[in-house]
Amino acid sequence: MGCGTIMMLAALVAQAGGAVDSDGARRLMASGRYAEAEEAYDALVEAARKKPDGLTPDLERTLALGQANAKAAQGEVDAAVAILEAVEAKDPKASKVAARLSELHFQRGRWEAADEAVKRALAIDPNDLPARWTAARLLEARGELEKAVEACKWFVDRYNENRRQVAEDAEALIIIGQAAERYYRASARGEELAESLNDVLNEIYEGALKADPTCWKAPWLEGRMFLSGYAEGKAMKELTRASQINPLAPEVLVTLGQADLQGYRLSAGRKKAERALSVNPNYGPAHILIADLNISDERFQDALEASKKAVAANPRDEDALARLAASCRLLVDPAGAAAAELTALSNNPRPANFYAGLAERLADRRKYFTAERAFLLAAQADPGRADVPIGLGMLYMQIGREDEANSLFNAAFAADPFNVRADNMMRVLKHMSTYKAIDSEHFVTTYLPGQDDLLAKYMSEYLESVMPELTAMFGYKPPSRTKIEIMKDHQWFSGRTVALPFIPTVGACTGKIVAMASPRATNKPYNWARVIKHEFTHVVTLQETEFNIPHWYTEALAVESEASPRPQEWNKLLLERVPSRKKLLNLDTINLGFIRPDEPDDRQMAYCQAQLYAQYMAKRFGPDAQIKMLTAYRRGLTTEGAIRDCFQVDKADFEKGYLAHLDDVVKTIRARVDSDEPMKFSQLERELKAKPDDPDLNAKMAYEHFTRRDLKAARPLAEKALKLKPNHPLASYVKARLLGSIGDDEAALEILEPALDPEHPDERVVDQLAELYLKADRLDEAEKLYEKAHQGDPQHSKWIANLGRVHLRQKKVEAFLADLAQLADNDADNLAVRNTLAERWLGRDDAAEAEKWARECLYVDVYSPTSHVLLGDALALGKKPTEAIEEYRVALTLKPKKPVDIKLKMAQALLDAGRKDDAKATLDEILKADPEHPEAKALREKADAPAG
Repeated sequence: MGCGTIMMLAALVAQAGGAVDSDGARRLMASGRYAEAEEAYDALVEAARKKPDGLTPDLERTLALGQANAKAAQGEVDAAVAILEAVEAKDPKASKVAARLSELHFQRGRWEAADEAVKRALAIDPNDLPARWTAARLLEARGELEKAVEACKWFVDRYNENRRQVAEDAEALIIIGQAAERYYRASARGEELAESLNDVLNEIYEGALKADPTCWKAPWLEGRMFLSGYAEGKAMKELTRASQINPLAPEVLVTLGQADLQGYRLSAGRKKAERALSVNPNYGPAHILIADLNISDERFQDALEASKKAVAANPRDEDALARLAASCRLLVDPAGAAAAELTALSNNPRPANFYAGLAERLADRRKYFTAERAFLLAAQADPGRADVPIGLGMLYMQIGREDEANSLFNAAFAADPFNVRADNMMRVLKHMSTYKAIDSEHFVTTYLPGQDDLLAKYMSEYLESVMPELTAMFGYKPPSRTKIEIMKDHQWFSGRTVALPFIPTVGACTGKIVAMASPRATNKPYNWARVIKHEFTHVVTLQETEFNIPHWYTEALAVESEASPRPQEWNKLLLERVPSRKKLLNLDTINLGFIRPDEPDDRQMAYCQAQLYAQYMAKRFGPDAQIKMLTAYRRGLTTEGAIRDCFQVDKADFEKGYLAHLDDVVKTIRARVDSDEPMKFSQLERELKAKPDDPDLNAKMAYEHFTRRDLKAARPLAEKALKLKPNHPLASYVKARLLGSIGDDEAALEILEPALDPEHPDERVVDQLAELYLKADRLDEAEKLYEKAHQGDPQHSKWIANLGRVHLRQKKVEAFLADLAQLADNDADNLAVRNTLAERWLGRDDAAEAEKWARECLYVDVYSPTSHVLLGDALALGKKPTEAIEEYRVALTLKPKKPVDIKLKMAQALLDAGRKDDAKATLDEILKADPEHPEAKALREKADAPAG
């Protein structure tokens, strides 16, 4: 209700001697307390009827509008229409009643009734703004875009002619602002458009808020405008202003939820949509938002149900019909999708909103070809809108058609200079125009010259090396080359991936392209080979299934492709969750573990359980089970249908067998799970005060003091705990450490040895006791101790590393190398361990193992000269001199500490390759700087010696 209407209401109630506060009803409406506002308007009606003049026609009309607005805000549109129709029957000259009826009919898709109401309103008042605005929207809804734009121009002209007249009418300014925005987007470009939209924001919408400080629609419309251009920061500022005025407005809540959807905060978006529906259960945009969230969650059946509710609220709403069509398409129901499209076309031969909404949702789920068709039809229906070329450009970026995307972003930015996404993508493409490419048989690897040349070369070679393995594993080879894009840093990677500043990963796959942030720009090197193999597996499985594979299954197969041991963190989660069946995921919830985890561990649990689903299928249904599922997804089957088709069991039986499989897996896991919850020092103090003779509390407090270096306070507490409970593990550990601090190792051993529980050894006791054994050179006892701890927690790297220390001192080389290999498997990013393994295998003259680990070094840091030298040495040992020469050459470009040593090795490799002249040139270079260099002189003489 606008400021002018409210003022009229106040005046009329005053004339009637009203006892009810009319401004109170207004405040209730503005703050979203619609039910209370309805009661207030009802009370105003009753109060007016009791007055001498009764309920005059003007007052009845105005109060009826208030009642109807309160009803409509709660989703009771039919009741609102009934109220207004009753008033109009008594007073057919009420243009505002007819105009409001036209809006309500339009909102429910009753266009013919809306047409009639518009005619009645304009016959009474040709300048009635709400009626004209409904008329303009009816024209657009029917595809008469040119007429609609002209109708919007009328508002702009009227505003320019009557600025002072409308300056105090917030309701009028809200309508004029929306019409002006639509007109300018259709008729202006570039700077002119930017200036015009700024006028709408700063002059019209801000003017509405100035005229009526409770006009929440003004900042809401500003926020919506910013959000449409992905300027979330500015949008949230305005939407927060709107929420502060009216925290219950479904319009604001849904727009905030759309911001959450853009930022992939799906759980937060769902809460806002549900809150909006609690206010207005029939608010179509809230059902549409839930459908969008469900599509992003891969909950396609739920999306279909939400879409049906949106269509029920307004059967002609193109946005609702688009979600219905998208849900049907994603559920492999082409007939349902076609029916929704035909409905949209029957209402509007140019349904741009329908096709744009359909395209966005299909593109979100990587249905690239059907999404492209929808984008192109949307552009054909309305060539002037900016969101369509931006969406199509994003799609082209995902499938590697950057040149086409660039022209679309340029055109879109000209049409909408507010669009942050278009601007960001133009910047990304400009940046990427400087990139170069390495072409290989199956890949095109692009990189920033001068930064990632070397990485691109080795990545291209690595991908070609794993290509046969992966294509054999899944029985499929992508028909065209896959594009790999190494982005300069994480910011450019995020921009290239989502056109927004941040994405919480270092690699991403669209199914056609893999993008990753350069390891050179990260704080810590990471195993780029593992990342790229994982992401390329997504390329294979997504394309093999024509993008029908669910999120959990493509992740399951990508993790399987890594061929790494299950992380111990996953084992601990299984030990915690499987026996109790609490927090376990199933086929209905596992996608949410990736997309919308309730707690951080849920995402790791989703990866773990997904891999176990894949392993379970292979174990129960045979080694070809995984490929059978891929084939079923390619045919468009849902997971439930695929299980029935592939394995002839229903989903319930499949899930029952999976739970039994999890039980079997848990029986094989050995891992230490902490049972004690961490306790704050203050809480520990309180508990110890309450239970002064509790040995565990005394031991814990002793340990806390010891960690704070308060040795004086720690000692009596440890001794008290040991008196209360002899051989208490934690107290014994503290007492032993105190004894060790004064050099009394023998006494420390006497304390610790009886504290060791052979079946369930305490980690701290093992740590300290083994250290004392090592210090006393009792290596066999230390080995047994670490081996026992290792058996109880076999994936814990600490025990493996400590066994390695012992084995090294014992000169058990085979065991030591096995320890290092297990450490490397546990930590894909550990360069030091891989370096040591390569060096050790070289020392044992095992060229194959040395080469394997040297290559692993490069997978972590391809810019380490040491790693290239190790690989060169391994290749030379393996009689591969030509390849060794290349590695030495690369090492020399990386500014090594001892370049002469590398040149000597390269000279030897050149000789082995039969390249005497090149070898001599290399040696002469060394001898020029150091004529007496003994190794160079000797090798030079060897090079000069006659063959044979």
